[in-house]
Amino acid sequence: MTSSPDLAALRAAAQREIERYADRPLPGTWRLVRLDDLPAIAPECDRDHRGRAPIHPGVDGLYDCCPQPWIRVGVLQVADLLLALLNQPTTTPAAPAGAEPVSDDPTGAWI
Repeated sequence: MTSSPDLAALRAAAQREIERYADRPLPGTWRLVRLDDLPAIAPECDRDHRGRAPIHPGVDGLYDCCPQPWIRVGVLQVADLLLALLNQPTTTPAAPAGAEPVSDDPTGAWI
């Protein structure tokens, strides 16, 4: 394990492992759902869900057309963290104009 992991490489490795488990390619974007009344994550579904009923009363956001695997997490904050790690960032926030970079290195040296 490195001290500064390459999140893009970790994201790709996790996606490959989940696809291996699912035995098929999956969409690259994940979303929050409820499975058995617990927070879970699932791959994005490209179908329109208007007018459809969820697959089960204890489920929210999952329909018969939604790709698996559905991963029950159980803790909302952990599910949010997994989504942040698995999903590609859409944009990189720009640094405020005129902001100087700051180092957390006590010597002030940049590595």
